[in-house]
Amino acid sequence: MPRDRLTWIVVFLAGIGLILTIYWQQQEAARIRAQNYANQPVKPPEASATPSTTPLGVTAQPSPTPAQPEVPEQSASLKSDVAKLDFSNLRGGLTQVELLKYKGEDDHPVILSSDRAPAIGAITRNPSDWRDSGYALSDDQTNNSVTLTKDLGNNIQVSKTYTVGKSAGVQDPFQLKLAIEFKNTGGAAVDVPGFFVNTGAAQPIHALDRSTYTTFGWDRDGKYQSVNVDWFGPSSFLFFFQTSAGHDIYSATGDQISWAAVADQYFATILQTKDKSAGQVWAKRDPISNDPNQRMAWSIQGALGFPAFNLQPGETKTKEFVVYAGPKEYDRLSKLDDDFNAVLPFGPPFGFLSKWLLIMMNTIHAFVGSYGLSIILMTIIIRGLVWPIQNTSMKSMRKMAKLSPLVNELKVKYKDDQQRMNQEMMKLYKEYNINPLTGCLPMFIQIPIFFAFYAMLGSAVELRDSSFLWVHDLSQPDTVAHIFGFPLNIIPLVSAATQVWQLQITPKTGDASQQRILLIMPIVFLFICYNFAAALSLYYTASNLFTIVQTYLTMKQTAPDLPKPVKAQAVAKKKSYR
Repeated sequence: MPRDRLTWIVVFLAGIGLILTIYWQQQEAARIRAQNYANQPVKPPEASATPSTTPLGVTAQPSPTPAQPEVPEQSASLKSDVAKLDFSNLRGGLTQVELLKYKGEDDHPVILSSDRAPAIGAITRNPSDWRDSGYALSDDQTNNSVTLTKDLGNNIQVSKTYTVGKSAGVQDPFQLKLAIEFKNTGGAAVDVPGFFVNTGAAQPIHALDRSTYTTFGWDRDGKYQSVNVDWFGPSSFLFFFQTSAGHDIYSATGDQISWAAVADQYFATILQTKDKSAGQVWAKRDPISNDPNQRMAWSIQGALGFPAFNLQPGETKTKEFVVYAGPKEYDRLSKLDDDFNAVLPFGPPFGFLSKWLLIMMNTIHAFVGSYGLSIILMTIIIRGLVWPIQNTSMKSMRKMAKLSPLVNELKVKYKDDQQRMNQEMMKLYKEYNINPLTGCLPMFIQIPIFFAFYAMLGSAVELRDSSFLWVHDLSQPDTVAHIFGFPLNIIPLVSAATQVWQLQITPKTGDASQQRILLIMPIVFLFICYNFAAALSLYYTASNLFTIVQTYLTMKQTAPDLPKPVKAQAVAKKKSYR
């Protein structure tokens, strides 16, 4: 088959694959969206009439009456300036946090944690059994507090007090205080076994959110470690061949653990221990739905573990926590204790660059008032800074384009000897004093910037609900309509078109077949980026347009002369001395 025809067949098949894949993704996203709102809250398991152990594992004393009688359901709510918080005695703590100023899928309010997961502050010993019920609940609206109390048996009483707002004395309005008090009500010393305090759960806010954004992480001495929900699944090669089994539980130990967190793409719940006495963490994932006909989506939950301790008669010990439940805003988290901004995915190797880009975007936004315009201006500034390097690269490529006839001759002459052909080509470049790597230098600079932009724009909560032109939300794809169920996203299409335009006007340095193969790249990028957030597509489009303008300006400059061969210059120099 002729090589040209094969190239166009590949391009056509890639385009068809793109359309079918995006259509399938949209159908699956619609199913996930429906299941998230169709699922009713799951009530916790009923407490046993005669349990042999309490949630902490303390053996109950023999009694003719049930050790833990059934307790009627009680609930309460507290409201701060930024959130509404719901509590349940049968769940043992803070069941969910409704953020008042943020909207999620289909304009539903953003809710952190879930009725399907352990409460924030639930006490457990086993990640497979998170029941922590049977409390008596009371609320004090004057002091903005809720208290849950119960007897664990063996003369141990536990009480949890949640306080929000100014009464909590915390640094940020998205924070609240949690105090867990253990009291020995008997006349003899007792041991309280080790226990875990739950962080609550995180799950995708939008149906199209990537699973890698749903994470559990923990911090010890400023070193942050995390896993996402994909870590629990089996790994495979090429999506078909399983290479390792999955994991049920993530567990790690360490001294003086400061905090643990569960997070989605834009929000986080952080449980911070004030005395840094935690010595273990665990996490697990759970399906959002058990429907086998639906694509699997996951939530993640975690907990901080504490060692056992002894209580003397009448003695009380209190564990104090600060809970942050809110947006992953870099500026906000940076002002709080213990490096909370580590929950943003700004890890190595380009994390430092992502932070500077975020600061730069917010600084520009303070002046122009539009995040879309801020992204465009950032692109212009950054591309302007690398203009001299890009200009040098374009000149080198124009010189190489003039050298193409000689390169093609070498390819024909040594078509059966690849090694000799490469050697002769390098001699040719050296003879004409041309460095072929000069044209690649801008790419080496732009790759770190692209990945840093990707990490920053994919997690900047500031972009949520930010509009620009026809885009309603820069953190989501700019879908303007659906055609037979297929989303019409304008900016990725414009981005692909500008990339084709850029390829057409860039000086050609390869043979015709190689140049046509390059036309596949816009389709590949369209395939990858079609459902990206509009902010990232906007950056890539603006970058392409800047390159196009730069290319035209460079082409208007006087065409660089192909330097005379170095050998010829050397011969001329010898003759001049005669």
